[in-house]
Order: sequence, then structure tokens, then C-alpha cells
Amino acid sequence: MITSISFRPRRAAHVLLLVPLLTFTAVGCGDAPPAGHADRIEKAAGVASFRITCTRDMWARTSHPEYGRESFDQAKPHKLAGERAQRGLVEVTLTGTQLVDYLKQLERDIGGGWNANSDDEPMARRMYAAIAPVVDRIQAGVQPTELPEAVVDDAAVPAGPARPSGAPHR
Repeated sequence: MITSISFRPRRAAHVLLLVPLLTFTAVGCGDAPPAGHADRIEKAAGVASFRITCTRDMWARTSHPEYGRESFDQAKPHKLAGERAQRGLVEVTLTGTQLVDYLKQLERDIGGGWNANSDDEPMARRMYAAIAPVVDRIQAGVQPTELPEAVVDDAAVPAGPARPSGAPHR
């Protein structure tokens, strides 16, 4: 028994419209950017230089050198001396344009949108959290007394009140 399959142009049009919509919804456009992100991008665009101090692997995981197309990929980490070097910290200096690109990449990894690397989300969140308040303090037209710097090293700052000597570890 052969049955005929009728072509329904109206139904086909609905399916054709529904497929991209479902694909966009499934892929997602990511979470909303962190509060103040657009203002940070504007401020970053006007900065001559911005320094980031972090571990070499933190920089590598959040800058995505494997992409090879972002302007901040050209920024190379430089070894530090002394105690910072012993803790594995490096220094990266970005131009304002590179900082804009870097903040956008961090936001993508945080938000889970297109081209995001969810494996790097915790590092991207931590890096963004260190950079955001430094960028927020920048004031247009006010000459900085020193190069703006974000330091990502929680070990450099005590996590809580100091323990009295002899106090037991918990």
C-alpha cells in the first residue's frame, strides 16, 4: 500500500523558521554581562597601559593563546623577581585596546555565550573580579600617579583575621 505524502508549504515555512530559533535558544546567547561591563569597556578604551599580575597559567587559560586572533594574545607575560617570582607570578602589560579585547573575552567565558570556554569560567570570573574595580577607579582626564594594576594573588592578602600564635588550626 502506497500512501502519498502531501507537501504543505505553510508547515514547511514554520519548520524553517522554527529551526534557527530553536538552535539559537539551545546554543544560548549567554548570561547578561557583569554589571558595569559596558562602562568598563569605554574606560579601558581610553587607557594607555594596564598591568596585570597573575600566574602564568592563569594568563594562559584566560587569554586563550590558542585562538590566535585577539589583540591581547600579542601581550607576553614577563617574569618577576623576588618573592613574586617564587610564587610563580608574571606581569602582563596591555594597551587600552588590548584590555578592551581581554575584558570582552573574559565576559564571554563568564557568560557562557558563543565562543565561550566553560572550562575556564572560574579563572575568567576571578580575573574579571580583580580587573573590574581597578578599571572602575580610572577617571577620564585625571593623570594617574601610577600604572593601573590588577593583582590576582589571593595568597598575598590574608583571607581573614590573623590567628593568635599558638591557636589551633581548624
